Amino acid sequence: MVLPLVAAALLTMFEPAPLPRLREIVFDSYQRWNAKPRDPDSPVRIVAIDEKSLAAVGQWPWPRDTIAKLTQKLTEAGAAAIAFDIVFGEPDQSSPDLLVRKLPTSEERTALERAMSASDVSHDATFARALQDAPAVLGVVGGEDGVPIQAKSGFAFAGDNPADFLPRFKAGIVPVPLLMAAAKGLGAVNWIPDGDSVIRKVPTLVSAGNKLVPTLSLEAVRIALGADTIVVRASNASGQTALGSESGINAIKVGDLVVQTEANGEIRLIARKADPSSWISASSVLDGSFSPDEVRGRIVFVGTAAIGISDWRSTPVETSIPGVEVHAQIVEQILAGANLVRPDWMRGVEAFLILALGGLLAWILRRTRNMPLVSTAAGLAIPLMIAGTSWLLFVRADVLLDAVMPSVGVLGVFIAGTLYHYQEAEHRRAEVRSMFGRFVTPAVVERLVEAPDRIVLGGEIRELTVMFSDVRDFTGLAERQTPEGVVSLIRRIHTPATDAVLRHNGTLDKFIGDGMMAFWNAPLDIAEHATLACLAALDIAAMADTFVDPAIEIGIGLHTGQACVGNLGSAQRLEYSALGDSVNLASRVEQLTKVYGVAIIVTEDTRTAVRSLPFLEIDRVTVRGRQAAISLFALHTGTDDQSFKLLQSVQADMLAAYRAGAFDQAVQILEANAEAYGEAYARLRAYYRRTIGTLRADPRPDWQGINQL
Repeated sequence: MVLPLVAAALLTMFEPAPLPRLREIVFDSYQRWNAKPRDPDSPVRIVAIDEKSLAAVGQWPWPRDTIAKLTQKLTEAGAAAIAFDIVFGEPDQSSPDLLVRKLPTSEERTALERAMSASDVSHDATFARALQDAPAVLGVVGGEDGVPIQAKSGFAFAGDNPADFLPRFKAGIVPVPLLMAAAKGLGAVNWIPDGDSVIRKVPTLVSAGNKLVPTLSLEAVRIALGADTIVVRASNASGQTALGSESGINAIKVGDLVVQTEANGEIRLIARKADPSSWISASSVLDGSFSPDEVRGRIVFVGTAAIGISDWRSTPVETSIPGVEVHAQIVEQILAGANLVRPDWMRGVEAFLILALGGLLAWILRRTRNMPLVSTAAGLAIPLMIAGTSWLLFVRADVLLDAVMPSVGVLGVFIAGTLYHYQEAEHRRAEVRSMFGRFVTPAVVERLVEAPDRIVLGGEIRELTVMFSDVRDFTGLAERQTPEGVVSLIRRIHTPATDAVLRHNGTLDKFIGDGMMAFWNAPLDIAEHATLACLAALDIAAMADTFVDPAIEIGIGLHTGQACVGNLGSAQRLEYSALGDSVNLASRVEQLTKVYGVAIIVTEDTRTAVRSLPFLEIDRVTVRGRQAAISLFALHTGTDDQSFKLLQSVQADMLAAYRAGAFDQAVQILEANAEAYGEAYARLRAYYRRTIGTLRADPRPDWQGINQL
């Protein structure tokens, strides 16, 4: 059973030629099954040079004074950007000034040239004048021959030089100088399809002559946003360490828009079917019959869509669509913040799945070797689970997990395991019959041979440090996010929080929506487990402080005490978890962070167990479900300096007065030491001012300095 596991894992890690193609076929199927229709409110429009336009205007290519008129109409309609999926690489041969030059030399030709020079009838000049007033992007083509390409946009990059990772061209074909000078932007129209000619990834940048050039799609976004500079973040940038190795590009920023990319600057296309009914015919723009509302404030791509003149392309959902449609779809995707990703580490995850799930199946097969129906169900269920997980990750999180090789590896384990256990069972039957045949009846021997193993439920009581964390007002945050944004936000929160727990030897119990439960000192004994739990809490609080858009606050509660921990659940499903009064108390303490306005609260039991970290006593309370009072302490998230020691002294004096019922003195301490509480503990100070105000207004004759929460 080991051989199929190792073989499948190695094939996944090294990806010999047939495997990526097979995987992409599966991913293409996902896109076809889940293809979404075009959003009618899309910020992108296509002005198509279609059959209707050719019938109205004439054959392609059109005179550039016609293109100028088209540009002027779109500009007047308020287009945010006009991107031409066309390369105007040569002068307009239909321009009158060029036609005259083809006439035989004569006095008449000289007179015509003089007259045309005075009246400036050049179509390219007319188009250039239209471009000067338009937010227009012209296409360029990177290649082995041509001239250097000088991008219109500025570039800034953090980390490694992005040109090292991009598709490379020596030079390119650019618009004629007059048009290139007038255009606001230049964008490469190059496609880099896979070996089967399907466009699955679209570049955002290319390198032409070692200079960065944005693609037509990215340049159109830049012009629409009014940005001057494109910022590229690559490996070894701040926050993007690659351990000194050059691993690639991480993200591109245009204005306030951040686009996550693959290492070579490409974006995976979330393809949809083309909707020709949504295209605006170029002829309707030229004759003024189009609706300006369809253009106003939108990015408009102008390209050919007529059969015979369009650059037809294949995507995962369609075998043939105009290339301009692909440009439009990738801009829709960028502006929507959608991102279909297959991270570089996914191969490692898939190899791990093969080994882990294959090992799990091997264990199940061994445990159920006398239960063929159960083992067969497990052998089929795990590949189905992998496929289902892959599909759900695609649908819910836009993450691509290869289900093919893990499923093949697991099925290989199932086949090998079934054969092995069949042979082992036959050998065991023979051995059991040989060993017991002389001592027991044949019926008893058969029961010994066929006796299945049983799963035994169990747990143990041991001291744990339990942590609960929760994002404050997550419902309000989620209401301001798209569904994809909510998923992304939860992932951005849970991933570093999980890393913090695991880094400090904790056990992640479960995610509870936007919250999390973890514990320390199980399943293995861990020295100083309360300290490690506090260090993990500090890391999580520090992580929360890094969130800017949106800003988040996380409340964390910790308690150390006895709990039952082990494989809890049913015979059908086991789960390693903890339960008991200590778990409930940790949950209650986490909820109290909202009351006192601090990030981390621990109980006295945890405070006593931790000697190396700074704490601030905040109250003594009784909580729901417990009669005995407990002391609460805030784990200080700053430095243990003189200012914090002063705060500890001030807080101790205030609490002494507060608990003695000397409320006027407690208020005086709070008022006189506002600076000591500072911004970090301003809400704690405000809580006591409110609480003392309530106690003054409604005195409690049985006051003992203990709050009931």
